[in-house]
Amino acid sequence: MVELEGILVNKIPYQDKHLIGNLLLRNGNKISVMFYGGQGGGKRKVSSVLQVGYLFKVSFGRIKDSFEIMTSKEHVEKWYHKNISHNPMAFYLLCFYCELTQSFAPQITQKDDLDLQERTHEGTFRLLSNAIFRLDAEVIKPTYEPNFELFIFLVKAMVELGIFPRTETCAISGVEISDDDYVSLSIEQGGFVQYDHLSPEEQRLISTDEGRELRSEMLRVASSKYLDCPKKLNISKSTLNKLVNYICYHQHTTREHYKSLSLLL
Repeated sequence: MVELEGILVNKIPYQDKHLIGNLLLRNGNKISVMFYGGQGGGKRKVSSVLQVGYLFKVSFGRIKDSFEIMTSKEHVEKWYHKNISHNPMAFYLLCFYCELTQSFAPQITQKDDLDLQERTHEGTFRLLSNAIFRLDAEVIKPTYEPNFELFIFLVKAMVELGIFPRTETCAISGVEISDDDYVSLSIEQGGFVQYDHLSPEEQRLISTDEGRELRSEMLRVASSKYLDCPKKLNISKSTLNKLVNYICYHQHTTREHYKSLSLLL
């Protein structure tokens, strides 16, 4: 008997009663699992506990050396979010968190790769679990701001992916950036560019204060613990769109890959 713990990041109905889901394991890898009877229902009208964002311990029988889908013998709910599902925007955030995270989590199809001592990608699990835990706590507070929650997640994802923008020096000239400099985030250059090195058209389009504030806030969030990021700056949707485009550009993907994104931005 093999037992694995992971967060359910998506689920697809299979036939009338079953579910196929992806679990993000604690080591940051993901597996596809068949949950027979996972949709609930039946004569006893049993409800399904298999909800996206829940943490489960799943038991498996004999595992083949090579597989596409593992079959669950038993699953037990280890942790669940209590408040997210009652707020539509928070639920959309949860869906996007799961979509983005699983898009760069390695898919496991070999028994030998199930080694839980392998910690190369464990930061992926930590990113998602922290994001869900914080969102579930913040959504019931009067200060809850979905744009800021998405901002934190995107910044932390950049750190985890190793694509956090260059902030200490200008991405074009290499000259040190001071906190008073007017700057703009360049997606193509992978960092902040000082105002003097922008084209006249770029200078015309940007707000000189916006780039400076964005750099400062990104540095603050990146250096803070996920659960201890107090809101300081009002985050616009244009800023969030730019950060999403930045991640897509450097991860060689497109916005259309993330179905839930259109519900947020």
